[in-house]
Amino acid sequence: MSQDIQQLRQEFKQKIDILNNHLFAAGVNNPITRIQQLSFFFFLKMLEEQDIAMEKEEELTKRKHKSIFSGKNEKFRWSRWRNKTGKDLEKFVSDKVFPFIENLHNGHANIRQVFQGAKLWIPDAVTLKRTIEIIDSIDFFGLDTDVKGDLYESLLATIEAAGKLGQFLTPRHIIRAIVEMANPKIGDTVYDPACWSGGFIMIAYEWIKLRNSNPKNIEERDGRKIALGDKLNDKQWKFLAEQTFYGQDVDLDMVRLALMNLILHGLEGAHVRRKDTIAGTEDEEDLRTYDIVLTNPPFAGKINKERIKPSLPVKSNKTQVLFLGYVINSLKPNGRAGIILPEGSLFGTNKDD
Repeated sequence: MSQDIQQLRQEFKQKIDILNNHLFAAGVNNPITRIQQLSFFFFLKMLEEQDIAMEKEEELTKRKHKSIFSGKNEKFRWSRWRNKTGKDLEKFVSDKVFPFIENLHNGHANIRQVFQGAKLWIPDAVTLKRTIEIIDSIDFFGLDTDVKGDLYESLLATIEAAGKLGQFLTPRHIIRAIVEMANPKIGDTVYDPACWSGGFIMIAYEWIKLRNSNPKNIEERDGRKIALGDKLNDKQWKFLAEQTFYGQDVDLDMVRLALMNLILHGLEGAHVRRKDTIAGTEDEEDLRTYDIVLTNPPFAGKINKERIKPSLPVKSNKTQVLFLGYVINSLKPNGRAGIILPEGSLFGTNKDD
């Protein structure tokens, strides 16, 4: 990893702390709300830079890219509205920028989903302006998609309430080890039924691209290999981008954050939705099967047995047991699964019921 990237990451972490303190002092006390609001603005800034990066990538891969900011939409680029001030800034962001993203067409369903029903909760124009100034001072320009995605993940890691919610940011080296063992290939379908920030999906995407790249275009960075998937033909790339990855999470805020994470890593076509995996009403999607299931389900929760979905092969009030049964049901014949469970779920003196 270059010294410049190390310096940027340190700067990024420092400014995240400043932003968290800034919003907390302005009355945005809920950590999930703070991160969500910051995520919207990081996403808007990175979205323009991602658009520029994909235009450059088009030259190498020959995959066509249509900018969402073309023509009359130029005014919605971060660089075009960031200098507004006062009520003009508040009104433009709330009434123009958010609705523009929410109503994108031409296949940008996941970007629309990120901003569906999004509200500006930053309480005043002064706080909003200062937030935008701090974010604008972070120099992302010229960095590729993977570095921007990694920086965004460091923002996700600051969600202080995660442990209380039974949700944990799975260490990336553990995810990579599990993905490598599962070895997803082009043509496989990959599913995470408790996707949180989308880590398993994102790293499975990286893995498939790596296995289908020209060695001369593979870059070693920060202990991992970054690749473009340039050996994939158009049909294979379309399958990878649009028909390979599926995920869901019970928390709508987490779904938003996962979608932002995946988009900023260059994967806009993953199918991620808000849904309770193990409880509540059942539909056809609950019976769908996949080639590979990768997940780190919540351990802490318990559930009323009357709410358990009838298709699950086990009945338990422990979420990890229900998820294990769900994962088994979700596999195609000869499918592969990687699931993180507490020790007592499978062996030991405190076996789960």
